[in-house]
Amino acid sequence: MFTAAGASKSSSQQISDALSALDKAVLEMIMAQEPLLSVLERLCMRIEERVPGLLCSTLLLDQHKGVFYQAVGPSLPRSYLDALNGLKIGPQCGSCGTAAYERRTVIVSDIASDPLWKDCKHLALVHGLRACWSVPIALQDNRVLGTFACYYREPGSPSAEQMQLIERASHLAGIAIENHRARTELRAAETRYRTLVERLPAITYIAEVGVRGPWHYVSPQIESMLGFSPEEWMANPELWIERVHEEDREIAIAAENRIQETSDLYKAEYRVRARDGTILWFRDEAKLLDQATDEQPVMQGVLYDITEHKRLEDQLRQAQKMEAIGQLAGGVAHDFNNLLMVMQAHTDRIRDNLASGDPLYADAEEVHSAVTKAASLVAQLLAFSRKQLLQPKVLDISVVLKDMGKMLARVLEANIDLRIETQQNLARVKADQGQLEQAILNLAVNARDAMPAGGTLVLEAQNCSFERFHTWQHSSVDPGDYVVLSITDTGTGMNAETQGRVFEPFFTTKSPGKGTGLGLSMVYGVVKQSGGAISVSSELGKGTTFKIFLPKCDVSAPQLQSRSAAPRVVSGNETILLVEDQEAIREVTSEYLMRRGFQVFAAPDGEAALRIAETHKIEIDLLVTDVIMPNMGGRELAARLIALQPNAKVLFMSGYSDDALRTHKGFSEHAEVLQKPFSLPTLASKARELLDGHE
Repeated sequence: MFTAAGASKSSSQQISDALSALDKAVLEMIMAQEPLLSVLERLCMRIEERVPGLLCSTLLLDQHKGVFYQAVGPSLPRSYLDALNGLKIGPQCGSCGTAAYERRTVIVSDIASDPLWKDCKHLALVHGLRACWSVPIALQDNRVLGTFACYYREPGSPSAEQMQLIERASHLAGIAIENHRARTELRAAETRYRTLVERLPAITYIAEVGVRGPWHYVSPQIESMLGFSPEEWMANPELWIERVHEEDREIAIAAENRIQETSDLYKAEYRVRARDGTILWFRDEAKLLDQATDEQPVMQGVLYDITEHKRLEDQLRQAQKMEAIGQLAGGVAHDFNNLLMVMQAHTDRIRDNLASGDPLYADAEEVHSAVTKAASLVAQLLAFSRKQLLQPKVLDISVVLKDMGKMLARVLEANIDLRIETQQNLARVKADQGQLEQAILNLAVNARDAMPAGGTLVLEAQNCSFERFHTWQHSSVDPGDYVVLSITDTGTGMNAETQGRVFEPFFTTKSPGKGTGLGLSMVYGVVKQSGGAISVSSELGKGTTFKIFLPKCDVSAPQLQSRSAAPRVVSGNETILLVEDQEAIREVTSEYLMRRGFQVFAAPDGEAALRIAETHKIEIDLLVTDVIMPNMGGRELAARLIALQPNAKVLFMSGYSDDALRTHKGFSEHAEVLQKPFSLPTLASKARELLDGHE
């Protein structure tokens, strides 16, 4: 083995040199990050070169299972090494099994006779192995990573110098194994981090601070979001600022300047133009990385796609604006209704007192026509604000469209091709038939005006379902079943700005005198008040599609009612109790009904009406009352009067919105209501129907 002290070097010096050479050889391999098994194999060979006759091996230990899982031994038989794989450690489990189990060096001079090899000596003896000296490969915290062992083909024990070499080999093996584990864990952590980063719904990056600073890293998501590969993006330092929207570049640059001046977090929201021209909103957040003072500052950040968030923000602002306009419109409409009611009543009275040939009769007719148009505008305002008094019924949209076909054919120009397409077994919906028809008519007229040179108008109805909450620019629907009514034209189309304002009252792109700007507002209100939603999609030069989504109704649709005929002139001698807080309306209405033969008692509120009924001891045939009045409203009055006189009929009047009516406790949706302003003949006709029992 080792020779006696030589002429030039002592034995201790030789050992020191050998250990140094061993350290250098192994550590160089570790620093070069060579594979662990190659390092361990080379370590064994270096020991074998220094001590002829030794057969070295390392065994790696699975600490959780307590078994050896990897055996390295360049000079040992492969079959023997294979037999050691899976060997469980424990006392009397050979030199290596015992050394690993008891965490101590185990010297076995003769495998054939040593009790530690009692159960496994046959594995070694068959290969002529007689001695085995094993040292545990352990960390400072006493965890065992494996063993380093030397075999000899003759019985014997190692010298002190040999033990030094074996223990150093064990120490170096521990460094190699621990380094390998650290590198493996680092690579795994890097892989996990990279996987996490590359799966985030965002772009992560590392870039030098500065508008045109180079990018050192950008995650692959940039390709799916913006259409540029990471390589393309990093190759052109100016690409980022070039793709930032022109109107937002100052925002991005200001954030760049701020992070350089203050080292605060980089925070900015701006738009970026993707390769295909799509505009996306991003929130950019980054922080400076630690750098040497003389190096260009570098920041690491994340670009979050907030396009959908911005869209929802815009939708919320739009909804709030529409709601505010609707509240204003509803309030103004109520006041106008009462004024128009007075004007219409007096106009009716004037006409009734004039012969048709009287010159003033034509003036009265003009006033009446103006009042009617004003009432129509107010009705559209109420419709937009979702406060129109609706009379919903179960409808079959296919029947509605079929009946409207003839009327639309008269409204449309001859150069417009009208097509009506409805799905078989179309679900029923619940809506106000008249209001829905008016909405379809408004959309059709708009489509006609958008096709001055002719084109195609398609009205289509079909069933549809939504499994989740769905939103559009102007409205949204809950999950469920719907009937979607599509109105599509091939006209001039609309730009994005017009689409955003298309349902606003008084907004119109038509020339003065060509439209009020209330048609689409009315459509919007009727659809929303019916529990539905409406969307619009359009492209300049390619036409427009409006889609109305109405909730499915499971009740069968009755036969559609024909449009109401003009009110007939009626008379009667029954007793009517008229209750109206507006004096002008009360007086003109009372006078008209009395001229028609009715006996009329008038009161300004519910309390006064009850006093009249109780004082005069009269039998009331019909109560005609405003709904909302001071002191006592119409609903309470009706309930108390019916308790006293069960045979009395009730007709409500209101200049207020449907919303105001329906929120009154106990107000039945089947109650008969006349929405102001109404004509006096209409009132008399409705009164006659109720008195005759035709509700």
